[in-house]
Amino acid sequence: MLNVHYAPGDGMGWALDEDLRQIRSALSGSVRATGPASADVIHTPFWQNLGMVAAPLLKQSFVIAQADNPPFFYIKQPEFAVGQTQVDLWVARSREALDQFRSLQLPVEHIPYAIDPGLFFPIPEKKALRREFGIPEDAYVIANFHRDSEGADLGSPKVQKAPEFLVAILKRLRDAGAAFHVLLAGPRRHWLRNELRREGIPFTFVGKHDVGGDDFGVNILDRVRLNKLYNASDLYLIPSRWEGGPQSAMEAAACRCKILSTPVGVARDILEPESLVQTAPEAAGRALDDIRSHSLDRTIEPQFERWKASHTIAAMGAGLRRLYSSLPEMPSFQRKKSSPRLPVWSGRCVQLRHAFRRRIIHPALPAEVAWNHKPGANADLDEIFEALRAALGQLGIRIGNADGPALEIIGWPERPVSSKRRNFQWIVPGLPSEQLVPSALLVVPSVQDVLNLRADGHLQAVVVSGMPMTGLNPAHEALLVEPGDVGASVRIWRALASGLPVVYPEGTAYYEQVFHAGLRYSRQTEAGPLTKLAGENQEELRTFAHLPAQSDAMKFLKVLLRS
Repeated sequence: MLNVHYAPGDGMGWALDEDLRQIRSALSGSVRATGPASADVIHTPFWQNLGMVAAPLLKQSFVIAQADNPPFFYIKQPEFAVGQTQVDLWVARSREALDQFRSLQLPVEHIPYAIDPGLFFPIPEKKALRREFGIPEDAYVIANFHRDSEGADLGSPKVQKAPEFLVAILKRLRDAGAAFHVLLAGPRRHWLRNELRREGIPFTFVGKHDVGGDDFGVNILDRVRLNKLYNASDLYLIPSRWEGGPQSAMEAAACRCKILSTPVGVARDILEPESLVQTAPEAAGRALDDIRSHSLDRTIEPQFERWKASHTIAAMGAGLRRLYSSLPEMPSFQRKKSSPRLPVWSGRCVQLRHAFRRRIIHPALPAEVAWNHKPGANADLDEIFEALRAALGQLGIRIGNADGPALEIIGWPERPVSSKRRNFQWIVPGLPSEQLVPSALLVVPSVQDVLNLRADGHLQAVVVSGMPMTGLNPAHEALLVEPGDVGASVRIWRALASGLPVVYPEGTAYYEQVFHAGLRYSRQTEAGPLTKLAGENQEELRTFAHLPAQSDAMKFLKVLLRS
């Protein structure tokens, strides 16, 4: 029987804690739960919590991490430079995540997201449920239970959940004369509640209204009430830019509630084509058709059946047990198993020392860095390095001489690079391969640039940081990215900074830059009409753009240089 240490979830009773509960339940009786010092396997529902385990213990144990978000999101976080090397096996929860892990050439198994059918199930008494929560009994109820406000600033929309896209859909419905009522629940609903009041869109919020400030620890609803709220709804709307799940797609499907969702995460695995939408006009049109003619009724049963077939606790548990039974045969597991191990008593001392150091020692920014960039070799790199210089200045970090600092920031190298330093190299499309520094952590403008590196055989650690770019002169046309063009990331940032929508080919990773601020085409014949449509909706699409700012660069640098 394998010894397994379970790393913690989120500690708030939210999705990650539920993942951890499911993992423990599924493996109960099949493995032995232990501390990290005696673990054969360290299993975590959240890879960043691996920092709570001492590095020598991670090195000697086989590390499994479940992906709560798609890896294209992770790779935009500087900490993922370490995550790429610490995790021996990733567990993808959707086919989207599976494909992304494979494209990044990271080891992965697919065990789908799951929910408990004992917690989410159909309740036929819809009007009784509405009376219980003060929801209009005869209204067409559109629900959303996602957090919509950033925790650090409750007045700002949460980037991932894209509540501004939800508002755009609801405004189009209202302007079309549709009668509907919005149902909200859960914590951090501040931004959306304020916007709906401002727009005069009727809504009910289920939770404590009078909480001053952040209500994250107060308004998380138990699953009994959430189940009732899904059943009180006619339509569940998911406007997210990216998702690992979301669990709400499975929960709504299990309750036989109709769903409209952007094509993200597990939603793509469960939902019918009519339930997947990419633009506000498309989503509003589908909802309007359902209000008038119940057109989405036909999606309910197939979505319920897909959830039931692959996304229950029983299905997930079977997948985890199959994975663990196959571990002893995996070459990567055998290599870890045959490597030298610390005695358990020594490992416990190492872990205690690590936990103590985490409490009292906080990584500091370097006082200075070496600067290795040849001005004039590449205009895009020159602009990025101007932004980097400004960010370093605001952080109080000096640019030292070539020989002193232990950390070097590199662009187009103008002198040899020492592998004895910590090297970070910013690159852009078109940088010749011979200019890449093998010992450096690479920083690129977009996820598509990561895929280009992997396709060219470059497997070193890489992270994504979109740096602030100067906008183009105002124009009315959308930027059209031609089929096969995989070097457009900097042009896309410039277009978005100018307020221009972007039309790009499906199958590329440009969605990770553009999100809802543009349109994607699957056939070249669609490119022209979509470019025209994007131009006509430029003002609305501009509101969906998520642009890198100087503050983003500074935040990224802080984490990167401290790591």
